[in-house]
Amino acid sequence: MISRQTVPVRIFIECTHTYFAGGDGGIRRVARNLANQHRSASSENVTLLPIVWAGRGFFAPRRSLTTGSHPLFKLRDWHARLGELSNWGCTAMASMANALVEKLRPLYVRYRYARLFGIARNPLRWLRAGSYRARSEVTLLVESCFTWVRSLMRSGAGEDAFYKLFGIIAWPLIFFHVSRVNFRAGDIVVLVDSTWNSPAMLEALLAARETRGIQLGVMLHDLFPLTIPEMCHPTTVSGYEWWFNRVAPSADFFLTNSAATGHSLDLYLEANPDLRLRPWRTGSFRLGAELSAPVETPLKLTAGLPCPPLGFVVLAVGTIEPRKNYAAILDALDMLWDQIGVTLILVGRPGWSNADIMQRIRSHRYLGTRLFHLDNADDADLEAAYQRAECLVCASWAEGFGLPIVEGLCHGLPVIASDIKVFREVGGDACRYFSANNPRELAQKLLEAEASNGGERGPVPVGYRSGLVISWEESAVQFRDTVMQLAQA
Repeated sequence: MISRQTVPVRIFIECTHTYFAGGDGGIRRVARNLANQHRSASSENVTLLPIVWAGRGFFAPRRSLTTGSHPLFKLRDWHARLGELSNWGCTAMASMANALVEKLRPLYVRYRYARLFGIARNPLRWLRAGSYRARSEVTLLVESCFTWVRSLMRSGAGEDAFYKLFGIIAWPLIFFHVSRVNFRAGDIVVLVDSTWNSPAMLEALLAARETRGIQLGVMLHDLFPLTIPEMCHPTTVSGYEWWFNRVAPSADFFLTNSAATGHSLDLYLEANPDLRLRPWRTGSFRLGAELSAPVETPLKLTAGLPCPPLGFVVLAVGTIEPRKNYAAILDALDMLWDQIGVTLILVGRPGWSNADIMQRIRSHRYLGTRLFHLDNADDADLEAAYQRAECLVCASWAEGFGLPIVEGLCHGLPVIASDIKVFREVGGDACRYFSANNPRELAQKLLEAEASNGGERGPVPVGYRSGLVISWEESAVQFRDTVMQLAQA
């Protein structure tokens, strides 16, 4: 008797924005690491595969995702920075088109004679001698072509236009860089990335759900654009609201990075019962902690950091934006700089609504000596900062998970965190907590950490001993198992 082989269930990890844009923000770090662990986290019965949307279909990338951006995305950013030059180029090309029409005008005489003998049809009728309309039409055509290309390359344009351009270019090269994905019944697609500005991708997945029998899962990293929109960028708020209102009624299940985020989802859907008319399934898994750069990588000399840094080294990681509460960190350190030798390293790109904080950093009396801001750090820079630090501070008002906490614990650092629900979940008893609105309490916690000689790290960090720190491979396995549980419920 011939036994039938069971076809493995396929779980697709949607990572479109991270594949193209790169970067090392929280969501992109999650999408990249889960995608890159797809082989090690696959099992005999379940296959994990990363996929990206390319305007006219889905592709599975053949290479690992990195923090670097795709060449087309770099070209789009370059084009945006040269917008004025681009406008000048469009005008110049239109002028060249006018000149070309003038050069071709003599051909019209030959065309008229050729037409008399039936040699030509009408392909050059728009070159009628002296025709101002002809020149205007050519000018309009050239300008329209350039406008279309600019719309595809413009950073502020909808992401769908960019993905469409990639699809047009990638389609002939499909066998070299990516492989085409054809969905089948039983497939599971999980929206992991922050691809909120691609209605076409979402509609394609919803259509595949109806016609191909796939299941659609949605990973929620947080609900802040809905719950605290005043702390988010307006563009993020508008895009996220549309996206959430579209996926919430249709998703088969929801996946979160913490129980706290799952609880926020439950509260929001309960407060908006018309948004989801049927019961919902929710599950969470824990995120990994290690960086892409291995621990044994030699320290990178970056941004003028002294080697070794002066005094007790405090590290804070995260985008410079209101939710991260950098004001409390600076207030606390201002209380300490004249008391103890302490250095503060800030690792984070400038975000939004941060003019006061950025001005405060740039004009600080200790900038460049005991205060350092790495505003364009890669994983190697971040790894160097973690290795040099003796304490990590996370002062956020709100978080979906808090990757710096587990990264700090992974490196054996004492972690001082704001006393919010998700940090208690993520950091457990391994962290010290303070009220986010009390910089003086934070200063006291830093004094305690400095007095306890927090720079001495044991061979096995407390985070590993307590089970609070796991690898990204373990996280991807948890992701796989949680998705299967939710899909089969």
